[in-house]
Amino acid sequence: ERLAEAVGRAQIDALLEADNVPPSVTLVARPGRARTDELGGTPTPYSPFGVTLDSGSPAGIAAVAEGRAGVQDEGSQLVAIALAEADLDRPDSGTESWLDLCAGPGGKSALLAALAAQQGAVLVANERQPHRAGLVLANLTDRSSGTHVDGTAGVVAGDGTRPPFKDATFDRVLVDAPCTGLGALRRRPEARWRRATADLDVLVDLQRSLLDRAIDLTRPGGVVLYATCSPVLAETEGVVRRVLEDRSDVVLEPIGATVGTVPDSAGPMAGTVQLWPHRHGTDAMFLALLRRTS
Repeated sequence: ERLAEAVGRAQIDALLEADNVPPSVTLVARPGRARTDELGGTPTPYSPFGVTLDSGSPAGIAAVAEGRAGVQDEGSQLVAIALAEADLDRPDSGTESWLDLCAGPGGKSALLAALAAQQGAVLVANERQPHRAGLVLANLTDRSSGTHVDGTAGVVAGDGTRPPFKDATFDRVLVDAPCTGLGALRRRPEARWRRATADLDVLVDLQRSLLDRAIDLTRPGGVVLYATCSPVLAETEGVVRRVLEDRSDVVLEPIGATVGTVPDSAGPMAGTVQLWPHRHGTDAMFLALLRRTS
């Protein structure tokens, strides 16, 4: 019922059928560290850094084994790209600071760090659970030297609702919020039985808190990219609308450039993006871009 509310009754059968088909293995070539032609496979239609494997195991690909590339759904790649490509108001003359507030297990952080390095910026990755913070650290460590990859300022194990950072510190913040995961049923079919209606209320409260805190951490003129791997309206439009109603220092802006041109991806609010397995071959990622105004 929640999925039908989000996608529409006319398309619910197509969505459910797509969710019953295991996804192909998609890889990301982390820019500045690997090239897509090292990975083989077929280029992804929307992300310039992705390829879909036609066969074989990614473990046998040198760039993956060396950590210069990784397994990552194209929708997740587009989340990182959307944040990196967003324009900043009143850009600072110094080094840009980026934050991944809910970073575990670190796939988006690794792509963000590579994009940050290309723009002369640095990324801080925050993850509440220490063992998952360890996974993030592994993704952001150069396996040949044992040091942070370029574009990485550090990894912190901290609660995203009470993060150990000063307000108005960051230029760009990603909130890839914990969610029901109903956009990734292709990968996690057990969620059909493990998720209950009661989970939604708890998660929505957490999502609002994380987004609200992320805005506090963003400097005026900076941007926050809110993303969920769920199309459920309470977790997407509901969270964003509530935060916009509660605050006078943030506005919703259209997602442009690479991600904003994905066809048939209009989200439930003007300017937002909603990807779908049956339309785009990705997980059902929702993306909203918010700008801190004062």
